[in-house]
Amino acid sequence: MNHSRGPVRTCVGCRGRDSRSTLVRLVADSSTSDPSVVVDPKASSPGRGAWVHPHLDCLDRAISRRAIVRALRIPVRAEHGKVVEWFDRFVRREPLIIEQESGSEADGHPMSTQR
Repeated sequence: MNHSRGPVRTCVGCRGRDSRSTLVRLVADSSTSDPSVVVDPKASSPGRGAWVHPHLDCLDRAISRRAIVRALRIPVRAEHGKVVEWFDRFVRREPLIIEQESGSEADGHPMSTQR
């Protein structure tokens, strides 16, 4: 039995497949003469779209590989500044995980099997 979560798209950054609702759609900005890329928050703008996970790693990888401009079929010199601003503003950065020092518990007793 197929338990589909809706339409599936491929992230142009990591190439992972995920449901459309978990990805961010990017489109070419047709309101300016210079080619640029913008976020389509409602995923409803007409035309071609490129999909990316809402993670800075995926966006960085997509930009460095020029995957966004290839997917949108726009010139390589296209500006990504508006997309980077949107990600900086709306995408939560991953929390820094700090591991405890090996060999000691929080109460200071060494973790030893030696008696």
